[in-house]
Amino acid sequence: MSAILFTLVLVFNFVGYRLVLSCMENQGDVAMEKKLDQRDYNDDELISIKTTLHLPYYTSSASFERVYGSINLNGVVYEYVKRRVFNDTLELLCLPNAAKTKLQTLRNELTKATADGQASAPVKKGTSVIKLSLPDFFQPQEVDATATAPVQDRPVLRNDVFSQDDFSARQERPPQPGSFFS
Repeated sequence: MSAILFTLVLVFNFVGYRLVLSCMENQGDVAMEKKLDQRDYNDDELISIKTTLHLPYYTSSASFERVYGSINLNGVVYEYVKRRVFNDTLELLCLPNAAKTKLQTLRNELTKATADGQASAPVKKGTSVIKLSLPDFFQPQEVDATATAPVQDRPVLRNDVFSQDDFSARQERPPQPGSFFS
């Protein structure tokens, strides 16, 4: 009996929340459309979105018409209220839908919690600290405690080409063009 109960809880965690949120979102959409169709909103709340149209044939109109749909901008859901095509610009008047925004945010958080196994807060990125130490760049020389001069028993890497005394005094003629291929 307990196995069946745990299975039902597991299935509800995977599917149930999504179904409940989808039903709530659909009810909210129906209520919002009814509100918009009855013009139960304030014109001051409308937000205008304009974009250019690159169409060869369109009908320019000075008046707005009712349109249905929604757009999500920066995590906020806006419902289309009116639109018009004026000259070469599509202008949409939208109303923010706070209820749908909250439901979508809740759905995203539940999905993250299901995928991660826990609800995680956003990670704050701090400043990076770079640790530089002198031993990374210089090798310390061993000093004899009785003498003041450093010990020279350690091998030293050198480049013999650049340590020649006559390197800068040696002058050679540059190669002639075509001498490489003959």
